[in-house]
This record gives sequence, C-alpha cells and structure tokens, in this order.
Amino acid sequence: MGISKLLRKFDIKVIGKLTKEQQIILSDNVATKISNEFNYIDYGYIYTKLMKAKMYIAIIPEGITSAIYSYEEDTLFISDTEEISTVSKELLYECIHAVQDIRNKKGQIKQLGQCIFSEFKVYAMALNEASIQYIVAKIFNEEEKYIEAYAIKSNTYSPNKYPLICNILLQLLFISTEEILVKSTIYSTDEFIIEGIEEIGESSFVNVQNNLDEMLYASEQIIGIKKLIKTKTEEGYFNIEEYLNEIYEKEELIRKLYMDSQISIFTMYFDRLYNRIENLSDIKFYRNKLEEFKKLIGFYTNENQDYFLKYYEDYYKQKEEKLILKQADIERKNELALTVISDNIIIQIFNKIKSNVSRILKKV
Repeated sequence: MGISKLLRKFDIKVIGKLTKEQQIILSDNVATKISNEFNYIDYGYIYTKLMKAKMYIAIIPEGITSAIYSYEEDTLFISDTEEISTVSKELLYECIHAVQDIRNKKGQIKQLGQCIFSEFKVYAMALNEASIQYIVAKIFNEEEKYIEAYAIKSNTYSPNKYPLICNILLQLLFISTEEILVKSTIYSTDEFIIEGIEEIGESSFVNVQNNLDEMLYASEQIIGIKKLIKTKTEEGYFNIEEYLNEIYEKEELIRKLYMDSQISIFTMYFDRLYNRIENLSDIKFYRNKLEEFKKLIGFYTNENQDYFLKYYEDYYKQKEEKLILKQADIERKNELALTVISDNIIIQIFNKIKSNVSRILKKV
C-alpha cells in the first residue's frame, strides 16, 4: 500500500495485514464487549463490519497510540506491540471508528458515528469522539470523576482526554438517553442529534455542536504548542513567552466555548421543560431534574466569583418562585374541577331521585 498522509505524519511503518484468524479473534472480542455491555446493540452487526474492515499490523512510534483508524483509507493500523486477544481501550476506541464508517456507492465517507461529512466541512467530530469515549469508559467500568481542566471544575468520565467536551456530552445525555446515544454512535444514525434538537432547539444544538468542534481544535493546538516548547527548550531557545501567551489564549477560548455551551443546554432545556408543565407531577419532575443537573455543571473561579454556579443558583431561585405560583394555580384549578364534579354528581343524584319519585307516583 502507498504511504498516506497519516502514515507520514506519525511515522507509521506498515508490517503487513492481520491474518484471518487474528481478525476473527479481534472482531469477536470487540463485538462481545460492546454487545455484553449494551444488550440493545447487535453482536452480528459489529462482527460483520470488523471482518470486512482493512486491518494492518504496523510499527507505531511509542507515545502516540497503540492503534489508529484512518477514515481517509478506511483502514485500521494496529501496533505490533498490541495484544489483540485482550483488546485495550485504545484498540477498542479505534475499532469503534471502523464499525462507524458509512460510505456512499462511490466509496466516499458520509458518516462516522455522530460525525457527518459534507463536501466542504466535517461536522460534530468532537461529539463523536466524546461519544466513543463514553462507550469505552462504560465497558472498562471507568467511574466519573470531579476534576479541574483549563481552570474549570467539572464532572467527567474522561479526565485525561478532552474532559470538558466529555462533560458537555454528559449534559446532552441528561436531556436524552444512553440507549439513543449508543445506538447513534455505533450505527451512525442521527437520533441523538434529533433528540437534542427537540429538547433545546436546532440553533442551540448546532451552536453547542460547533463549540465542541472548536474546543477540540483548540485542545489539539495546545498539545502542539507544548510539544514545540519542549523542542525549543531542548534546543536552548528560552524566549518562549509568545508560546505561553498563545496557550493562555487557547485556554481562555476553551473556557468561553464551554460556558456558552453549558448555558445553551441548561437554559433552553429548562425553559422549554417549564413551558410543558401541566400538573403537580410535572412540577415535581421539573424540580428533581433541576436538582440533578447541578451535579453536572462546570464552573471556574475568577476574581472571587464562581462563574455559572451563581448563574445556576439565580436561575433556580427565579424558577422556584414561578413554580410556587404555578403550583398554586394548578391546585386552585384542581379544587374548582373537583367542586364542579361534586356539584354535577349531586345534581345527577337529585335528578335520579326525582325520576324515581315521578315513576312511583305514576304507578299510584
């Protein structure tokens, strides 16, 4: 095979194809792991997709990854040091990429899980990466952790790789379901996106989706700048202030995009949910959801002010005041309805007695 852009970039050297036996073992292990954890995912679908995928053993430089999927070539490259029979997190992650790959009749990629490929742009790359990480974390029993990244404290299932993007996915998952997320990710469908649009509106969801992609790009840029600083330092170049300033700007951008995404999800979801309240059960449900969401919010402290935490508390207070009034109004209407029903029952009883008396008198 030719030397692709990906292989040159990471200095990957291909050794040869996986044997049929190796591919059977890998396909079976991955399909079993996923279908055992998520019983609504079809084992046969995953196994078949992986058996059709192109897979190569390669020498991958240490510190990069143990496996990497190239959607440009529809090929999975696996490190020669990787143990196929055990399936590591990294290998599982890249195998899911191979399963996600959906192409048109010309062989052009259309969709990769949540990620959509148009003629000029790729959409929702970050959403898809976070979705795969969620699936892998569940399979390997990774617990959610409360961490700090880019000066933002939040809950995430991926503390070491795109933690804030994964926190936003948890917030989107809060307004949908795990089954919809996992099915959309594995089968490359739009259900999770459609659900998100229904809950927070198309413009808000697209805004969040684009913000996540920008966060992903900024995160990758920071990694690149840090590698450059390391190289410059080793070469004896000590004027690195410009690079540090660039990192600070990227981190500030990530914080801004994160907060904007969080506000979009939180505000639009709970505003819309409030408008759907019709009875006392709805009010109880709304209060519970508002309390539950607090576990997911991320915030950062700057100039002695907790950003978003105060926003959440102010919003909660505002909605609580409205809920009290709405509850009183619903109770008043319920009492009125009961009174009307009670009066109707009395009238019906009276009319029945009157009818029976008339019937008796006629007989007499």
